[in-house]
Amino acid sequence: MTPAMGLARSESRHQAIARWLALEGRVDVVDLSTRLRVAQETVRRDLRAMEEAGALERVHGGAVSLDAGVLAARAPVSTSDDDDLELSGRVWADLPRQGTLLVGTGRLTLALAQTIVGDPPERAGLTVVTNSLDAAVVLARASRLEVYNIGGTVSASTRAQEGDWAMEELERLHVDVSVVCPAGVSVDRGLTQATPAAAAVSQVEVASAERVIALLDANLLGTAAFVQFADLDDVDLLAVAGRPSQAALQPFLDRGIAVSTAGEVGPRDQVTGTPDGSSDRNGARKAR
Repeated sequence: MTPAMGLARSESRHQAIARWLALEGRVDVVDLSTRLRVAQETVRRDLRAMEEAGALERVHGGAVSLDAGVLAARAPVSTSDDDDLELSGRVWADLPRQGTLLVGTGRLTLALAQTIVGDPPERAGLTVVTNSLDAAVVLARASRLEVYNIGGTVSASTRAQEGDWAMEELERLHVDVSVVCPAGVSVDRGLTQATPAAAAVSQVEVASAERVIALLDANLLGTAAFVQFADLDDVDLLAVAGRPSQAALQPFLDRGIAVSTAGEVGPRDQVTGTPDGSSDRNGARKAR
């Protein structure tokens, strides 16, 4: 690799980190390593360089935005996050405006919460439950929504509510749709999370729902994080942000997995079902 190529790649990582930091307020070294598909030491070098440039403040295990204490900074996603907004807009268009919705923790579910606030239901009747402190704060701004926050131990890196308290509350629920954000999705390993605590919560979120939608970045297709929490057959739709290649999508299409993508492999709102070309936007929940 030439020095110019190395510089371009580091700048690309810095831009991605800055986008996630603007949305989430804090980023974690282990999580960034998974998202960017680089070594943790590479992430630490990136964070040091960004801190020296005045773009963030490093803390134990990761970094925070310079205004991380201001919850208002969670509001509108910038135009640099078009892929996140496009994905959340597609997903919200297909979600019910009545009934119950469970929203998990992650950058993309936070973007979904922001989209819901920008386009709230016209009538009361939708209840949204979340174990994300950030999503709860955002959703609380929406009119005509009933919002519940699960409670539990708060993760220092993701501000997700986890642990026994969160699990006990989630196990009592039955919701129409559950939206989760996996850290990896592969044909062999299914849906995975970076930590056992996150995986345990995601597993219950999947089990509590009639229909499950997984939101993920295109670069997570075909990857596996530390702990599995669901099989592919437990999920009704993989909604992918970005522009995944046909090669990345094909293993899932061959398995008959419903995939929604705005990439260039097909129409702007492609939903693909079985390998023979049939499709089903909502997908029938597979037998467990």
